[in-house]
Amino acid sequence: MNQKYLSILQTSLNLRIEKGQKNKDYSLDGSIASVQLNYEPDVLVNLEDMEECDRAGYDGILSAASYKRIAATDDRQKRGVSCWVKDVYSVEKIFSMTNPHFLHVMISNEDMRINLLIIRILISSSTDADFKDRYAQWMRVMQYVDNLKDKSNIVLAGDFNHGYFEVSERYYRKARRFYNYHIVSEDLKSRNLPIVPIEGYSKDGFLKIDHIATSSNVKVIDAKYDDPFDHLGTQRERSKYIGIPDHSVIFSKLNLCKY
Repeated sequence: MNQKYLSILQTSLNLRIEKGQKNKDYSLDGSIASVQLNYEPDVLVNLEDMEECDRAGYDGILSAASYKRIAATDDRQKRGVSCWVKDVYSVEKIFSMTNPHFLHVMISNEDMRINLLIIRILISSSTDADFKDRYAQWMRVMQYVDNLKDKSNIVLAGDFNHGYFEVSERYYRKARRFYNYHIVSEDLKSRNLPIVPIEGYSKDGFLKIDHIATSSNVKVIDAKYDDPFDHLGTQRERSKYIGIPDHSVIFSKLNLCKY
């Protein structure tokens, strides 16, 4: 192929389940897919995806645009993460888990391949116990990375849901001390998977919890946060409506080594 880079769009779909509700009570509107397609991505990474909701319009638009879906939505609520890949690429599901939501797919053509790892760390109460559990989820992913035989062209993308700290804050007696950006960053650096620096924030104007990290043989041409859904209200306002993205997307262009 003549294409020199692979473009990835990461979107948090905000498909969560509230108490007393079921999947069928929600919808994923086709207009969301139309906005995503404006970026013309090779790969769509979707977080907080859901089965059994009203999503025929959404799926139909992407299928008509020649994308194919691979999902890891096998938890008890049929939620998880997924990706849509242009049909000019071969795609193979390698592994998935439900705690955290995690999917490993191999995407390839005659010139290149990518080990795409998609993650969403699950959260609950923001207590000490919750942050300890988030760290346990994170370590399951790190152990998976450690056990990979093929560590070439790795891209790890998702919502890491780690704690954050202001410069003046201390760790002492704060739940976030158990799982925070500093821990995540060091864990990835030690595995030669540094987080790609992106200016700005991914949530509510002050949180930077959505990331992309790449192995050393993946050259990042460009990566940015963008909010194409801001016409639907602020992210805080949109978080009230399930099925409307309430995080900034990450749009990245990557050069991958041939194999």
